Amino acid sequence: MLATDQFVFLHFPHAGGTFVYEIIKKFFPTAVEIGYHLPRALMPKEYAHLPILGTVRNPWDFYVSWYHFQISNEGYSASKNALFCCVSDDRSLDFVQTIRNALDLCTNEEKLNFLIQSLPDEFDYQKRRIPNLTRQQMRAIRGSGLGLYSFRFNQMFGQLDEISFCRVEFLRDELLHFFDRVGVANDELRRYVLDLDKQNTSDHQHYSTYYPPDLAQLVLIRDHPLIERFGYVFKPEAQKRHTT
Repeated sequence: MLATDQFVFLHFPHAGGTFVYEIIKKFFPTAVEIGYHLPRALMPKEYAHLPILGTVRNPWDFYVSWYHFQISNEGYSASKNALFCCVSDDRSLDFVQTIRNALDLCTNEEKLNFLIQSLPDEFDYQKRRIPNLTRQQMRAIRGSGLGLYSFRFNQMFGQLDEISFCRVEFLRDELLHFFDRVGVANDELRRYVLDLDKQNTSDHQHYSTYYPPDLAQLVLIRDHPLIERFGYVFKPEAQKRHTT
């Protein structure tokens, strides 16, 4: 979470947050990092009156980005990566099997109970590269019917109607629209947003190439409220290179 005098940015992982972070740190000298991926529920009261900015990503694309990020961080120990190690059976499963487990955690009692036991009772949001889930938080997914993305998204943002969201697919334009709306945009900021290279990218195929039809349908079922709210659809686009 980054708090400025004019607005607060909630950083949800794998949704363009590093790009937004760099812009805010450069152009807003009052910006203070309150906690890494700190959820809205823990935002200090002195910032509660400010506009809130968040980012959101097509769920089908999110799972691809999340999977590739985790796979590329093999040195990230199981004790610090309990969630991914659980749904991937310690990295032994492929994308389809791993994401199916992530989507079905809400109904898979055996895996969920194992994961809960692997998580800490509490943690420090000031530290990075730690499991930012507690046992109590993870228990809430049981019986929710939600996929991992929607579950974590709701945990981060809470009441969505009070937040301005930028979709990753239109991040630059919608970020500038937010800056205009809160009265902080200027020509230098606009040029920087339009010219800045993507941050924290990973190279992989277009997300549609990773999904068999039944898995794509399962994402639609588990993440349907978020998909419907932001107008996302599954768009096949084979053989196109894509970066996150």
